[in-house]
Amino acid sequence: MPVGTVRVSGYRELMRSLQHAEKDVRNRTRKRLRELAGPVRDSARSKLGAYSERSASKLGISVRQRGVSVEQRLRKTTGKRPDFGSLQMRKALLPALGEKAGEVEHGLEQMLDEVIRENGF
Repeated sequence: MPVGTVRVSGYRELMRSLQHAEKDVRNRTRKRLRELAGPVRDSARSKLGAYSERSASKLGISVRQRGVSVEQRLRKTTGKRPDFGSLQMRKALLPALGEKAGEVEHGLEQMLDEVIRENGF
């Protein structure tokens, strides 16, 4: 497994089945996935703040069909630091995921159990 990925068996199938579920179920599930990624984003923000407060403030969470990601939403501005994307990954994003991976996996298992139990998927 790549260092920056938490793989979940059945995630894609869950997201497909949610397309046929009620809108409320979809929204609650997506909201919960976003909440699960919050600690990773917060940890990455604190680590990245030492290099750039502006970049740290623009880290965001995206929930998509293919997965959930913490990503930089700030556009490239100066080009004076061509290695800054790599620095963000090495010093903030990957270490934050490494620290919080167990918490994310545990929360995801609980969330999936709740969704299945409540909706009979």
